[in-house]
Order: sequence, then structure tokens, then C-alpha cells
Amino acid sequence: MNNKFDWNRFCKVVNKDFRNMWPMFGHTMLILAVLPFAVWLFMAVIAGSDVSMPPDIRLLMIEGAAYLAAIMAPSRMYRTWNLRNEGIYYAMLPASKLEKFTSAMLYSLIICPLAVYLGSMVLDIFLTILPFGHYHQWIWQCEGGFPFTFNMSFFENLALEEEGAEMFANFGNLWTLGCWLGYIATVLMFMFTATLFKKHKVLQTILWLYVIEFALSIILMPVMIYAFGNTDFMEWFMQLPERYSEVDFTNWLFGICIGFNVLLIVLFGWLSWRRLKKMPY
Repeated sequence: MNNKFDWNRFCKVVNKDFRNMWPMFGHTMLILAVLPFAVWLFMAVIAGSDVSMPPDIRLLMIEGAAYLAAIMAPSRMYRTWNLRNEGIYYAMLPASKLEKFTSAMLYSLIICPLAVYLGSMVLDIFLTILPFGHYHQWIWQCEGGFPFTFNMSFFENLALEEEGAEMFANFGNLWTLGCWLGYIATVLMFMFTATLFKKHKVLQTILWLYVIEFALSIILMPVMIYAFGNTDFMEWFMQLPERYSEVDFTNWLFGICIGFNVLLIVLFGWLSWRRLKKMPY
């Protein structure tokens, strides 16, 4: 097969992945979707209907379940793509590597987490309809924004409610963009590690992230101690609020975060693609 992108072949790969979604990942997705119900049941037993759970907290739980589905999707749906014996079936599918890689990103980034998100949302509406329990408001009555908490609604509300906080309205787009880019970068990182590890791929990724974070903290701690113990650096640091306005400083900070996330997306996307392209079977 050539490496060109053909729409008809791509649709067949997407359809094939859709048929495999339930056998490979369906039970886990179902468990993730009903996790908020477990919290609802626990609260119903402990506190009954006297305690009301805000819709913002419920939306955060739903987003957390969808986020878990996104980072678990590559290791569950494409568990065999880096296994020498079992992965040959995936390698021999009548489609180009680009088409298979694009379908894998589609299911990891959008379809699997969206399925969990919508399933949890339907369950939340059903629990709200019940005449008992502690869901007393509809989930779309969130103060922080709907359908996702990480959007510009929160900053727009601050701009309307806080005196002199019109600057917050300008941060909404940057905040939303940064969150989405961070989400994509994280999922692509777990996709890359799914091509590296053969077993317990999500767990090994989390453990390695902890090890890397611990190593970086050991390296950076002396640097931070030296920097904040340096008189010249501290004088320069204390003069920053006078040199830059809050808006400029925040835009600069958001710019660094967005640029870093874009760099991670390119890096892990390229590494994942290269691993699958050069995978020995």
C-alpha cells in the first residue's frame, strides 16, 4: 500500500476502529462514564438529599472521566500495535500508515472521550430528574461555563462582576486555547508511550512521569535556591510589576505556556508517527 491519504480507505479504517471500540475499550469506557454515579450514590448514602452538589463539581467529574478515557484509549484500543507477533494484523490492514495513524488520533482525542462525556452527561440529567438525591440543579447551570469548565465564560463573569477586572475578558481565549493544547499534548504523549511500553502502558507512563519530575526537582532545586538567594536577581524580580502591566505579564505567561504546549504536540505527534512508521514486526 502507498503512504498517500485516501478518503475511502480512511473511512474504512475509522469504521473498523469503531467496530473494535466496544470489544477493546467498551467496558472500561462504561465504567468511566458511570463514575459520577458512584459519587452520587456515596453522597446519597452519607448525606441524603440535604446536601446539594453544585453543577460545576459534577461537570468537573464528567470532564475527568472523559480525560481518563482519552489517555487510556491508545493503550486499550491499539494495545497490539507495538507487539511483534500480535501487531502484524494491525500492520497488514489494507490502509496506509497515515490513515491508520489519523484514525488512532481521532479516536484517542475525540471519539472515545466524547462518548464517555456524553454518556456521563445523559446519566447526570437522569439523576437530576429523580425526585430524590442531591442533584438539585441542571448541569448546564454551571457558573464557571458550559459545556466545559475551561472556557472563557469564567473570565467573562469576572469582567462583569469585579470592578476593574475588564482585563479578565481578554484572557478567556488564551485560557481556552492553552487548556485545549495541553489536553492534546497529554493525549499524544500517552499515544507515544503506548508505542513504547508493551504492558501496563498508562501506569508505566505515570510512573515514568513521576520519576522525571523527581529528577528535575533535584536538578532545579539548587538553581532556584541560588537564584532567589542572589541579590541582583531578587532586585530584578521585584521590579517586574513596575516594568510590566498585569495584562502584559499575563499575556507573556500565557504565550510561554501555549508555545510550550505546541512544542509538546509537535514532538509527541512526530515521535508517535515515527514509531509506528518504523515499527518492526
